[in-house]
Amino acid sequence: MPPRPSLYDVLLAHIGGEPLDAYDDRTLECLSVQQNIRRILNTRAGAIKHLPDYGLSDLTNIYKALPASAQRLKNQMETTLLKYEPRVHSIDVEMIQNHDPGVLVSFEMTCHLRKSGLVRFGTHFEPPGRMRIDRR
Repeated sequence: MPPRPSLYDVLLAHIGGEPLDAYDDRTLECLSVQQNIRRILNTRAGAIKHLPDYGLSDLTNIYKALPASAQRLKNQMETTLLKYEPRVHSIDVEMIQNHDPGVLVSFEMTCHLRKSGLVRFGTHFEPPGRMRIDRR
């Protein structure tokens, strides 16, 4: 997983210590979409008053009912991302096996971007309600 950009990187137009011009436009768009997806899925619905459905609902109940609730989480992810990430034209989310003991459930998201085509992300939900994402 690429490191989260520091304020230093943002001010100097860098990603992971590399200048932005080291990446092509497609890669920059994929990295930007990845950051926005991370932000959306790590936000709890209701946290932003003027966008009450931005983010995912409280994951506590979903985690308690796993694996039966995985389909509900998958549907929430698809609906929320299609609404709040305009660069994603369509999305396919599939549950995947993960043998990491710190991960409760993992998905692979295949995002069809309007400009840059196809990109895949691994999405891993960890206690206490955090999510990490990596580009595949």
